[in-house]
Amino acid sequence: MKKYVVIFLFTKDYKKVLMVKRNKHPYKGCWNGIGGKIEENETEIEAAIRECYEETEIQLENPKLLMTYIYPETNEKNKGTNLSVLYGFVDEVPIEANNEGIYEWKDILFASDFNNKELAGFANISQFIKEIFDIEGIKKFYE
Repeated sequence: MKKYVVIFLFTKDYKKVLMVKRNKHPYKGCWNGIGGKIEENETEIEAAIRECYEETEIQLENPKLLMTYIYPETNEKNKGTNLSVLYGFVDEVPIEANNEGIYEWKDILFASDFNNKELAGFANISQFIKEIFDIEGIKKFYE
Protein backbone atom coordinates (compact mmCIF):
# COMPACT_ATOMS: atom_id res chain seq x y z
CA MET A 1 0.00 0.00 0.00
CA LYS A 2 1.22 3.49 -0.90
CA LYS A 3 0.71 6.20 1.72
CA TYR A 4 1.00 9.94 1.17
CA VAL A 5 0.34 13.18 3.02
CA VAL A 6 -0.74 16.55 1.69
CA ILE A 7 -0.47 19.51 4.03
CA PHE A 8 -2.26 22.83 3.78
CA LEU A 9 -0.57 25.66 5.67
CA PHE A 10 -2.74 28.70 6.31
CA THR A 11 -1.69 32.11 7.54
CA LYS A 12 -2.88 32.85 11.06
CA ASP A 13 -5.32 35.46 9.69
CA TYR A 14 -6.85 32.75 7.42
CA LYS A 15 -6.42 34.85 4.28
CA LYS A 16 -3.75 32.79 2.49
CA VAL A 17 -2.63 29.20 2.00
CA LEU A 18 0.87 28.08 1.02
CA MET A 19 0.85 26.25 -2.30
CA VAL A 20 3.47 24.77 -4.58
CA LYS A 21 3.35 24.88 -8.37
CA ARG A 22 4.66 21.37 -8.95
CA ASN A 23 7.72 20.58 -11.06
CA LYS A 24 6.90 16.85 -11.19
CA HIS A 25 4.10 14.46 -11.87
CA PRO A 26 1.47 13.94 -10.71
CA TYR A 27 -0.07 17.35 -11.30
CA LYS A 28 3.01 18.91 -12.88
CA GLY A 29 2.38 22.61 -13.45
CA CYS A 30 -0.59 22.73 -11.06
CA TRP A 31 -0.87 24.31 -7.64
CA ASN A 32 -1.07 21.85 -4.74
CA GLY A 33 -0.46 21.56 -1.03
CA ILE A 34 2.89 20.45 0.36
CA GLY A 35 3.37 16.73 0.70
CA GLY A 36 4.98 13.44 -0.06
CA LYS A 37 5.32 9.82 0.94
CA ILE A 38 4.80 8.50 4.43
CA GLU A 39 7.90 6.49 5.33
CA GLU A 40 7.76 3.06 6.94
CA ASN A 41 7.01 3.22 10.69
CA GLU A 42 6.03 6.90 10.39
CA THR A 43 2.63 8.33 11.39
CA GLU A 44 0.71 10.81 9.26
CA ILE A 45 1.57 13.55 11.76
CA GLU A 46 5.29 12.70 11.71
CA ALA A 47 5.28 12.60 7.90
CA ALA A 48 3.53 15.98 7.72
CA ILE A 49 6.06 17.59 10.06
CA ARG A 50 9.01 16.06 8.16
CA GLU A 51 7.69 16.86 4.66
CA CYS A 52 6.82 20.40 5.67
CA TYR A 53 10.33 21.02 6.98
CA GLU A 54 12.07 19.29 4.06
CA GLU A 55 10.17 21.32 1.46
CA THR A 56 9.80 24.70 3.17
CA GLU A 57 11.98 24.74 6.32
CA ILE A 58 8.83 25.61 8.28
CA GLN A 59 8.78 23.81 11.63
CA LEU A 60 5.13 22.74 11.73
CA GLU A 61 3.76 22.24 15.23
CA ASN A 62 0.59 20.31 16.03
CA PRO A 63 -0.72 19.65 12.53
CA LYS A 64 -4.30 18.44 12.46
CA LEU A 65 -5.58 15.49 10.45
CA LEU A 66 -8.63 16.33 8.35
CA MET A 67 -9.09 12.91 6.77
CA THR A 68 -7.47 9.91 5.15
CA TYR A 69 -8.82 9.09 1.73
CA ILE A 70 -8.49 5.51 0.55
CA TYR A 71 -8.68 5.24 -3.22
CA PRO A 72 -11.17 2.60 -4.38
CA GLU A 73 -10.02 -0.58 -6.09
CA THR A 74 -11.81 0.59 -9.24
CA ASN A 75 -9.33 3.48 -9.58
CA GLU A 76 -6.69 1.74 -11.70
CA LYS A 77 -4.13 4.53 -11.36
CA ASN A 78 -4.33 5.00 -7.58
CA LYS A 79 -5.81 1.83 -6.11
CA GLY A 80 -4.00 0.77 -2.96
CA THR A 81 -3.19 4.40 -2.12
CA ASN A 82 -4.01 6.27 1.08
CA LEU A 83 -3.89 10.07 1.06
CA SER A 84 -3.92 11.78 4.46
CA VAL A 85 -4.90 15.45 4.42
CA LEU A 86 -3.44 17.57 7.22
CA TYR A 87 -3.33 21.28 7.98
CA GLY A 88 -1.86 23.91 10.25
CA PHE A 89 -1.67 27.64 10.87
CA VAL A 90 1.69 29.41 10.61
CA ASP A 91 3.31 32.79 10.09
CA GLU A 92 3.65 33.86 6.47
CA VAL A 93 7.32 33.57 5.53
CA PRO A 94 9.00 33.59 2.11
CA ILE A 95 9.76 30.12 0.73
CA GLU A 96 12.51 29.51 -1.80
CA ALA A 97 11.74 27.50 -4.93
CA ASN A 98 13.28 24.03 -4.93
CA ASN A 99 13.11 20.76 -6.86
CA GLU A 100 9.43 20.36 -5.81
CA GLY A 101 8.42 23.64 -7.45
CA ILE A 102 7.66 27.30 -6.86
CA TYR A 103 5.98 28.26 -3.58
CA GLU A 104 3.48 31.07 -3.12
CA TRP A 105 1.08 32.19 -0.45
CA LYS A 106 -2.13 32.14 -2.47
CA ASP A 107 -5.29 34.04 -1.61
CA ILE A 108 -7.84 31.75 0.01
CA LEU A 109 -10.37 32.58 -2.73
CA PHE A 110 -7.95 31.29 -5.39
CA ALA A 111 -7.50 28.00 -3.55
CA SER A 112 -11.14 27.47 -2.60
CA ASP A 113 -12.59 28.01 -6.08
CA PHE A 114 -14.11 24.72 -7.29
CA ASN A 115 -13.71 25.84 -10.91
CA ASN A 116 -10.03 26.80 -10.68
CA LYS A 117 -8.31 24.67 -13.34
CA GLU A 118 -4.86 25.68 -12.01
CA LEU A 119 -5.37 23.52 -8.91
CA ALA A 120 -4.28 19.89 -8.73
CA GLY A 121 -6.94 17.20 -8.51
CA PHE A 122 -10.60 17.42 -9.30
CA ALA A 123 -11.79 20.26 -7.05
CA ASN A 124 -10.63 18.29 -4.00
CA ILE A 125 -8.34 21.11 -2.77
CA SER A 126 -11.21 23.57 -2.61
CA GLN A 127 -13.33 20.95 -0.85
CA PHE A 128 -10.57 20.26 1.72
CA ILE A 129 -10.18 23.98 2.44
CA LYS A 130 -13.90 24.47 2.90
CA GLU A 131 -14.07 21.47 5.25
CA ILE A 132 -11.11 22.78 7.28
CA PHE A 133 -12.61 26.27 7.58
CA ASP A 134 -15.95 24.78 8.58
CA ILE A 135 -14.42 22.47 11.22
CA GLU A 136 -12.27 25.27 12.66
CA GLY A 137 -15.23 27.68 12.78
CA ILE A 138 -13.43 30.14 10.51
CA LYS A 139 -16.21 30.26 7.96
CA LYS A 140 -19.35 28.20 7.70
CA PHE A 141 -19.90 26.68 4.27
CA TYR A 142 -22.32 24.03 5.45
CA GLU A 143 -25.28 24.72 7.72
